[in-house]
Amino acid sequence: MASEVDICNLALGHIGDAAEITSISPPDGSTQAALCKKFYPIARDECLAEFNWGFAMRRQLLAKLSTDAPSGWSFWFSIPNPFLAARAVVAENYDTPVEYKIETNLTHGTVVLSEVDPAEMWYTATISDTTVYPPVFVHGLSWLLASYLALPITREAKILEVAMQQYASTIGKAKALDANQQKLFGTSKADLNLRNYEPSGIKART
Repeated sequence: MASEVDICNLALGHIGDAAEITSISPPDGSTQAALCKKFYPIARDECLAEFNWGFAMRRQLLAKLSTDAPSGWSFWFSIPNPFLAARAVVAENYDTPVEYKIETNLTHGTVVLSEVDPAEMWYTATISDTTVYPPVFVHGLSWLLASYLALPITREAKILEVAMQQYASTIGKAKALDANQQKLFGTSKADLNLRNYEPSGIKART
């Protein structure tokens, strides 16, 4: 399995830099390691957020906030942690996505607004453990990181262009492989009619 350092060295190789760094946390003293420490987390999170990767998907029942929700919404919830990108909010015992909104509140920070309670969020988490990254994802991430490193190290716009082209190609392959291994959200589901939705507690009494 590739480590963070392995991914960084692969990215450096993509842009023609022969350096072999040994650490980015902390950097090993080289310019290349310092740049990798700066850009690696950004490239990683950008790559993770771009798609609903199966290995990074999490499902969590949202914690409802005790105060009244903002106008226009019935309920609001705190955001899961570690959260990177929302994919869907679903009602309890109902796997069809429902309408929701994410916004920042001065008191509660980032919150989720919804018309259903309980509500479960399906989301992409920030995954720093590289041992769970599929090989093709590692390849795509290394090219994205290479695009960040290209100008600071080589000063060659053409190398940046090539890195972005290679990233688009490899990450496309990664998405296709990942999509074949999981059921895509909402591909064959009708929108939830909230007027007909009954939480499980109500259904149990009828």
